[in-house]
Amino acid sequence: KGYAEIFLVLHNIMSFSPTQKTLAILPKFTGFLSLMGSLFIFQDVVIHKRPISRVYYRIMLGLSCSDMIASTVNIFSTWPIPPDSGNFLASGTTATCTAQGFFNELGNLATPLYNASLCAYYVLIIRQAWSEDRIRVRAEPFMHAIPILIALTIAILGLPFTLYNNSGWLCWIAKYPKGCSGSECTRGVHADIFRWVHYAIIWSAIIGVTVGMYLIYLKVKSFDRREAEENNEEVAMMERS
Repeated sequence: KGYAEIFLVLHNIMSFSPTQKTLAILPKFTGFLSLMGSLFIFQDVVIHKRPISRVYYRIMLGLSCSDMIASTVNIFSTWPIPPDSGNFLASGTTATCTAQGFFNELGNLATPLYNASLCAYYVLIIRQAWSEDRIRVRAEPFMHAIPILIALTIAILGLPFTLYNNSGWLCWIAKYPKGCSGSECTRGVHADIFRWVHYAIIWSAIIGVTVGMYLIYLKVKSFDRREAEENNEEVAMMERS
């Protein structure tokens, strides 16, 4: 009986394609590495008692927490998906799939938005020459509120709309059954709309960071040009003397 069970397990494993196995296993390793990196930032700020009074460290704390959520979701990969989906290592239920989809959306929206907040902090410090106190009073509330509120709102909206279903190698915004349309779908009827909203938010954050980095580049370039001109003037004065 024991050998028969082992043979059955091996047979089930061999029935999955290499692509299915890779999509189920690889995110566990990449997610683990990402989680370790975020945990290092978290413990560096909290346990080592960095100056949490600084805006920078509070933004990094929020960024690391949101990335820990997204990384943990990747570690679970196909586990929360119901087994009738045909995914390798799938052993969950509709409830576990919904939970993974919720935290997947929460973490993957908050993380890029917190990156945009960090970029905005650098723009205010380097380009606008704002003081720490001014940023803390006038800008920091938005640097936390925007990532948290937007991510939470979209993630929560996914629950009543039953958006969180098997999307391939984890649970996210998807129609169910797979490939359905209109009245054929029993869950996730509005998945396409919410995916567009998700990607619009992500790309807005990416564009914001790109513009912010370019503004910082222009500011640093002007510093370098001014310093070079001052050095040339000093050299010219030394030569004349």
